[in-house]
Amino acid sequence: MLDDLQFDVFGPLAVRRSGKSIEIPQAKHRVLLASLLLRAGRTLTAEELIQQLWGGEPPLTARKTLQGYIARLRKVLGADVLVSRASGYAIVAGGGQLDLDRFNTLLQKAEQSAEPVERARLFREALEQTKGTPLVDIPSEYLQQGDGAALLERWLNATENWADAEMAVGRYADVLPRLRALVSEHPFRESAWARLMTALYRAGRQGEALSTYQEARRLLSEELGVEPGAELRDAHRLILAGPAGPGPAAEAEPAPAVPGAPAPAGGPRPAAAPYTLPPRLAEFARPGIEADLIRRLREVSRDGAERTVPQTLNLYGAVGVGKTTMAVRIAHAVSPLFPDGQLYAELQSGDRFREPADVLGELLRALGVAPEALPSELGELVALYRGLLSHRRLLIVLDGARDEAQVRPLLPPAPTCAAVVTSLEMLSTLGGTRHVRLGLLSEAESLEILGRIVGRERLAAEEGAAKDLVRYCGRLPLAIRIVGARLLERPHWSLEQLARRLESERRRLDELVVGDLGVRDSLALGYAALTAPEQRAYRLLSLLEMPSVSVRVAAAALGLPEDRTEEILERLTDRHLLEADFVKGSGVRFSYHGLVRLHARELTFNVDPVHSRHGAVQNALAAWYARPAGALVPLRATPAGPALRRAAALPPELGFTA
Repeated sequence: MLDDLQFDVFGPLAVRRSGKSIEIPQAKHRVLLASLLLRAGRTLTAEELIQQLWGGEPPLTARKTLQGYIARLRKVLGADVLVSRASGYAIVAGGGQLDLDRFNTLLQKAEQSAEPVERARLFREALEQTKGTPLVDIPSEYLQQGDGAALLERWLNATENWADAEMAVGRYADVLPRLRALVSEHPFRESAWARLMTALYRAGRQGEALSTYQEARRLLSEELGVEPGAELRDAHRLILAGPAGPGPAAEAEPAPAVPGAPAPAGGPRPAAAPYTLPPRLAEFARPGIEADLIRRLREVSRDGAERTVPQTLNLYGAVGVGKTTMAVRIAHAVSPLFPDGQLYAELQSGDRFREPADVLGELLRALGVAPEALPSELGELVALYRGLLSHRRLLIVLDGARDEAQVRPLLPPAPTCAAVVTSLEMLSTLGGTRHVRLGLLSEAESLEILGRIVGRERLAAEEGAAKDLVRYCGRLPLAIRIVGARLLERPHWSLEQLARRLESERRRLDELVVGDLGVRDSLALGYAALTAPEQRAYRLLSLLEMPSVSVRVAAAALGLPEDRTEEILERLTDRHLLEADFVKGSGVRFSYHGLVRLHARELTFNVDPVHSRHGAVQNALAAWYARPAGALVPLRATPAGPALRRAAALPPELGFTA
């Protein structure tokens, strides 16, 4: 059965067996099949498929309904085609059965070809595998904004690169019909307008080329309130400066360069409007903050001509507050204002931060530079990167920065560009940067987001339990997302049932895990970046059962001078592992978020010997009661009698009177 099937995701979704069309009329079945085909051969979890099918508001029976959809599709396609795996479901397709696979194979060959005629032929054959815009009849906003958006951008880039290749061998008139259709379907894509102008000009139709520029300029001004970007303006200027047509007279002046055409001698081949943003999560909107950040980036786009430096937004805050989600959401929202591309790069891989040269290589490849053409020296990489970005309107998202030194080589040079950088700490020395700290959600925001994930009706039916879940999550966005995902994958659970599981502090971090998301794992990355003294302080201070602690008491617990202790506490605060507040009459006090304290306490019982834990608690007690310094218990092995074992349970009122 498998060998007889053919699948198309370009144009209307289509399935054929032995050349005969197979109808899949149900909309949800088509969404499910398209989601699996876009990642053919790879496993999608039930949670991912539920999001593709219902977005942020799945029904209570989502998992059971999904299983029914899978069963019905399997009857049509065959059990050897739609397979179940331990973590989800997958489509098995190979040997050219999927138009997307054929397209990708030919596209890769075309991009690697340096011979002009062969390059044009391969691009043409790649596009012949498609039937136009992908997923045109798939009613899934989530899919269209995620995997569908990435595929659409790849198809658009391929169409423009095909036009470049055809024009490079003199076939200007041949590209006009497809380019006209492209600007009609995607009217804000300036790179397509520039190619249409160039093709008209080189075909001897200078008047039409100039009127095309005026049409594009009017549309951008009326619809977006912006002027044409550098690529469109340059094409217009060169058309005005040179004679029309490809004949002998034209040789007196250089004709407009073919946009994106291959550079000679293995140089960079700039891709048209590179797009590497991950999909945005619809259910994690924080409207107030998002609206402000989007407004700031819109101002950058409007004022780019008057600016002298690019604008950078630094979103910083604790692990799990949604920095990446926020950065990706606002990048999607303003993407039409940066028509020359939107790039995304992760600056951290596991517990290791990437070197700037490694990230630059990734960004340059996305911009069309062939891997073999990448320089080996960091300075040369930076120069090439900045040269490619100059005079472009491009947005870059740099996710998970370590510090300013890692980020500086990656920032765009042109005032028409913008960058969104996420980090744990404020990157305070980056010039031209607006810093925005993301904190915890309010209770109302937490409930709203949880409702988008599991369904508002389900939430309203157990309002008290929903508030308990938010409280146990500490209003941390990551924890809310995990709780929502767990409820989504278990529609038979009540909210009260999960709340009871989270009630136990000993089990809470074990429960806050789903798929590859976990609060413990996220906090572990921040902990791994600390020095040994900072790690020790992070662990031991969690034993002090009080809402907050002063430098004096912390110094006693750690057996360190107060000035050194203050440095460590401030460093933990910078990393958002502690919170600092000024209390009148008491000075600066430091405290843990509830989930952070649980993580730190878990570590101290796994790492620190019992005498160190007991000594830290008793020393803190001694300092609290203002005993002479000589009375402090040394941090060494001491008899662990009942009184000392009870020392960790300090009276609650002690936290309010220091």
